[in-house]
Amino acid sequence: MRADYLNDNSGKSNFDAKVINVSADLTLSADQSGSFISMDSNGVDITLPSAEPGLNYVIVQNADYATAVCTVVQAAATEDFYGHVFSAEHETAGTDGDTGASGDTKITFSSTSKRGDRVELVSDGSVWYVKAYAVNYAGITFDA
Repeated sequence: MRADYLNDNSGKSNFDAKVINVSADLTLSADQSGSFISMDSNGVDITLPSAEPGLNYVIVQNADYATAVCTVVQAAATEDFYGHVFSAEHETAGTDGDTGASGDTKITFSSTSKRGDRVELVSDGSVWYVKAYAVNYAGITFDA
């Protein structure tokens, strides 16, 4: 059986990762799914498209925090973020990272965020699942 997804000419494959350099607010589209987004560290707000099954993005902060936090929000307030922030810094069991849950509508790269902190997002069509990695335990947070 032929798998059109794997066919380089199908237009459905993503053999070459798309890199998007972001220095100002941006609303992503479904066509940009699979992109690696290199986000500046000063007040950038990224809006995801409406949740659709399989949409996925990796957003990486490309410098240490400057003067204003960066955020990631979804297109609709009902498309909550679920997942966890994993940190290289060990504080206590209660503060090693943040966990996304119902009602969380924003991901914030905080004033303690560092170059290389990142979020990986994938949608099932109704919500967004997140794996986030930060040097500092509060470098990335989920917010309502």
